[in-house]
Amino acid sequence: MISETDLDFLQAVWNRRPVFTYVFFGANIAIFVLMTLAGGTTDNEILVAFGAKTNSLINQGQYWRFVTPVFIHIGLLHLFFNSYALWIVGPQVEKLYGGARFVLLYVVTGIGGVVGSYFYRLEGISAGASGAIFGLFGVLFVFGLRYRQNVPPFFRQAVIKGVLPTILINLVIGFSIPQIDNSAHIAGLLSGMALAAVVPFERPYTSTPAVFTLLQAILLTAVAGSFFQVVRHYDGPGLSFQNVFSGWSGLIGKQSTIQNYLDALNHADDAFADSEKVLESSRNPDVSRVITRIGKSIDELKRTPSLSARADGFVSQLLKLMQDQYDLMKDIERNGMGMTEVRRARDNVDKHREIEAEIRVWVQEEGERYGIRTKASYR
Repeated sequence: MISETDLDFLQAVWNRRPVFTYVFFGANIAIFVLMTLAGGTTDNEILVAFGAKTNSLINQGQYWRFVTPVFIHIGLLHLFFNSYALWIVGPQVEKLYGGARFVLLYVVTGIGGVVGSYFYRLEGISAGASGAIFGLFGVLFVFGLRYRQNVPPFFRQAVIKGVLPTILINLVIGFSIPQIDNSAHIAGLLSGMALAAVVPFERPYTSTPAVFTLLQAILLTAVAGSFFQVVRHYDGPGLSFQNVFSGWSGLIGKQSTIQNYLDALNHADDAFADSEKVLESSRNPDVSRVITRIGKSIDELKRTPSLSARADGFVSQLLKLMQDQYDLMKDIERNGMGMTEVRRARDNVDKHREIEAEIRVWVQEEGERYGIRTKASYR
């Protein structure tokens, strides 16, 4: 039977609202949506552009990448599992420690996880809230030990017996799957345990000390400032609903945003060159085949994911050119090849060469940013 004192403790703690749990939960989803609009959360270029951890860029001075990976997720399943874990364990910790101390525990353990990954996973890209989630598990475990004389016995036992198996199971899973960054999990867990050893929980009917409110403000400002740096340094694709299909297709292993962009440009180039050869081969060319090919290229260009304002401009120019070439082919199919059609064909060839030249300049100036290299074409 629960004593009156224990019941009073539970009511006082459990009536607190876990506001910042839901704030962080919403932030994770909002960033995931923005990344999807950019072309996908499994695309390495987009992950780096949004602030994922990559040691080479941190070593160049982008220290805000110790913060931003905590709110970035790689694929829908990654987001789902971490969001579910936050939804379950976040409110428990926030109700025990209060909003200000919860922000301290969540953000610092998340950063601790990124730091662990920085030192022990030197290569590749990593991101996710797993370090912070493990940190919260560590907090609960130490809480159950540290306050075993101050909280109801059944509550203490439930915390310890529930958290310890969860920690062990997830660590075993992490060591079993090479893609999982277990260094971040362990570092987050140890960070949470260390913090819980020195940060007291918020006892019932007490107010939050000013020092924790100040730390909360500093950390939230640091998170906002880190994402301001993401916006300031952003060199990824523009946000567009055109990119949503590409972003979700990454979940089932399809091509990256950049590869889809290049494919669209190359297919348009091939289709135009094919139509040019057909027109040169005869005074009365059979254009039915190239009409179909140009039509497919136009459809592909309309679905092309966004890379940047300059890159998107080439798509717009090619789309207009391919539409003009399509209309020309249809006129030739109906009326044959006359002087007007010859002039239009020459104009389109000149426009195509101008666009090709502009794209080559772009590749030389910005291609390395996207991993694009070329000699004679923009393949």
